[in-house]
Amino acid sequence: MAGKEVTNMIITSDIAEKVIVKRAKKRMTKTELSELLNISRQTLVKIEAGNYKAPKRIYQTIMEWLIED
Repeated sequence: MAGKEVTNMIITSDIAEKVIVKRAKKRMTKTELSELLNISRQTLVKIEAGNYKAPKRIYQTIMEWLIED
């Protein structure tokens, strides 16, 4: 059976801390960042808590945002 495989990636506590720090430096609210990244605010809360099994798209979005600037 050829189904679409869903790959989850772990947002570690180290990555979570980097997200929190960058968001603070940019003086962004959780709502502003979640809208920018096209994810729900609830998902951002889970990401910032760390140890979150993120779908590949969300993981890639977070990592790309972290390497900007």
